[in-house]
This record gives sequence, structure tokens and C-alpha cells, in this order.
Amino acid sequence: MRILPPLFAVLISLSCFAEPAPQSITGQWIFTIQQPDHLFAARGQLTASGRNVSGTADSFPIRGSVDGGNITLELLNPDGSVAIRLGGQSDGAIMKGTAKDSDGMDYTWSAERYPGRSSNRRIIDFTPMSYARFFSGLTPPVLRISAGDTVRTSSIDAGGIDASGKRVSRGGNPLTGPFYVVGALPGDTLVVKLKRITLNRDWAQSGTEIVSNAVAPEYTAGMHRGKGLTGRWHLDAKSGTASIQGGSDAVKALRVPLQPMLGGIGVAPPMQEVSNTRASGSFGGNMDYSRLRKGTTVYLPVYQPGALLLLGDAHAAEGDGELAGDALETSMDFEFTVDVIPNFSLDMPCADDGDSWMVIGIAGSLEEALRRSTTAMATYLEKEHGLNSNEAAMLLGAAMKYDVADVVGDQVSIVARLPKSLIAQLPPGKNLF
Repeated sequence: MRILPPLFAVLISLSCFAEPAPQSITGQWIFTIQQPDHLFAARGQLTASGRNVSGTADSFPIRGSVDGGNITLELLNPDGSVAIRLGGQSDGAIMKGTAKDSDGMDYTWSAERYPGRSSNRRIIDFTPMSYARFFSGLTPPVLRISAGDTVRTSSIDAGGIDASGKRVSRGGNPLTGPFYVVGALPGDTLVVKLKRITLNRDWAQSGTEIVSNAVAPEYTAGMHRGKGLTGRWHLDAKSGTASIQGGSDAVKALRVPLQPMLGGIGVAPPMQEVSNTRASGSFGGNMDYSRLRKGTTVYLPVYQPGALLLLGDAHAAEGDGELAGDALETSMDFEFTVDVIPNFSLDMPCADDGDSWMVIGIAGSLEEALRRSTTAMATYLEKEHGLNSNEAAMLLGAAMKYDVADVVGDQVSIVARLPKSLIAQLPPGKNLF
């Protein structure tokens, strides 16, 4: 018999034992079980009485026994038959071993105590030594953090250049991380609060042509190109503005307001999918949305144990769509806090900047991206706040705004945005606000 994924989670929960006393395994655990082509994870509850162990996971009963540092457990089917047997050992905090199901298939499993939200609310200074160029569940984490922790760190620019002007990575949006968030499991929502995003150098590099899919073909064919324009910008933190370097007299007095933001915020995609850090999708990624800045909270669905969060691709300023292909690309210092909403999963990235609730629709065309963001916003109002479809339509028709967040690359995005002042007048949300 081949166990379904929820059962695997249960199997894992069975595999818990801690020294020196069997009673020490009582409590909540995070379990993972590895198949050759899949990884499953779940929370479980175990209780020890003498040598006997009992528990549940995903409503499935568990029975077993402990003997010193060894443990044997059985996961039971609804009819009481044994679905899988586990064996393993523990050092008191981590458990691991092997399992065999009724079909004779072998697996490996591990478990660690579920810490919940960090009571210490640690502030961690992290200096990156390397950078990631792929969103993947296979990338080893650079740091383990817990819900409630704050990380102070930095990013390099999209070309791999750091604050000192030194190239430290290949280009293509290298990001800082991944950060393993202990307790974040598939089916949860990862919450990332952007607390600070500040310049750490005085220059940026941008594109110098409007991307072709945003203009009529005749415009591209008839462009009046300038000479000696490199896309270099000077960043003046004191005045809070950016100015074009090497431009004509027409732009010498031009000053663009600085508005630091992070273009890349994402987690590992589902299953064994691997996406480069220039891509975006339901996992977030290279969203390039100008409102992902200081004070904004980003909500991402979790697909892999620990979420494996990556951040970076900082922009000193960016207009809607990132029309030049590259915004004001620069390095940045930033600070963020993580949290986890257990057993609640969003279908796509969302954000809250204090003024608006935003749903980021990402797809292969602007038309489909608009459909996705609109559908998700309507669904949010119905599921979270109890509106029916007609009521949601009337509210969205009266008040919703759209932002064209990104028109660059194979995946583009439209953001549906609704004022929080209106949401506050609805019944309270079940999971968010």
C-alpha cells in the first residue's frame, strides 16, 4: 500500500524519542519524511507514558514504544491496521531513522521539536559570504531563524557587485539567503516584514531603452538614441534624489526621488522545481513591485520545509513596470522580521503596506495576470471576510486599484490593491486581519 502525503506526515510524527527519559518526547514536533522524489513535512503531537508512546498527526493515530535512545512507532490506518513502521534514534532534540510501509518501500525521516514563535525575538546580524541564483528546495540554507526573529543583512546588485564596487557573484539577480525558517511547513504562510531598506553606495545602474513589449513596434524602430549614455545614476542620500550621469542638457537638472525597495523576495517553489532568481511565480521571486519597500509586509505561500527565503535585487527607485528592463539597480542594507501563519496558505504572493491590501497576480501575459489578481482578491474577500460574490463585486467595482508591477521577462504581473480603510469596515478576517 502506498501512503498518501498526509499519511507520510503522520509517519514522521511517530518518529520521536528523546533522552534521558521517555517522557521527554511529549510535546509538539516537526517531522519530515523523504522519498526518492518527494519530501513531506508536518507538525505532530506525541505523549509518552513509561515506555509507551501515543499521538496523532493529521488526525491519524500513532502507537509505539521507547527504549533508551531507540524508538519504534506505528502509523495506523483508519481501520486500525498498520500503514507504516518507523525505527530511529534521538539525541533529545533531533530524531532520525528509517521507515518501511506495507508495500515494502523504504524511507528516511527526521524530526525536531516545534519551537513556535521565538519568545526572545532575536536580532541577528548576518554578513553574506555567498549569494543564491536559484529558488530551490535543494539549496542549503545559510542561516536558521525562527518566527519572531529579525535579521539585519545586505544585498548586492543585480549584476553581482557589492557596496564597494567589487564583483562578488555572477549576475542575474543574485540574492541573499536562503534563510531556513524553523517551523515553516508546506501549507503555511510565511510573513516577511520589511523594517528597513537603506542605500549603502552612491550609484546605480539602469536600462536605457523601454522594453519592446511595452511600446508599439514603430516606436522601437524609430528611436532617437543618445550618445555616451551608460545608464549610470548618482544617488544622493542627503537630498533623497537620483540624477542621470552623462546625459544631455535636457536631463542635467532632473532629480528623481529615491524610494529604496527590494525587487526579489521569494521562497523555494513546490516539489523539486527550480527557478532562477530572475523568475517569479506563486512563490514570489523577482516580482519587481515598487511597493515592496520599508514598512511593507509580504505574505508568501510555503512549499518546502523552512520556506528557504531569499531577498535582494534592490532598487534605489523604480517606476511601475520596470519599463527600462532594469530599474536603478544597486546594493542595499536591509532588515526584516519573519513570522509564520500555520495551516493557512495563500495561492500567490500578497502584501500589506499599511494603506492597502495587495494581491500580486503573476502570469505569462498581463491579461492573465489581471485575471489572477482579481480572482484572488475576490476570493480573499469571500473566504476571509464572509462576503458573497455579488458583494465582493460591488466593493471591488467601487474601490479597487490596479498596479502594473512588472512587464519584463516571461512572467509579468498585475497587482490588485484595495484600501485597508474599507477592509476594516468588514467582519474581521479569519487568518490575517
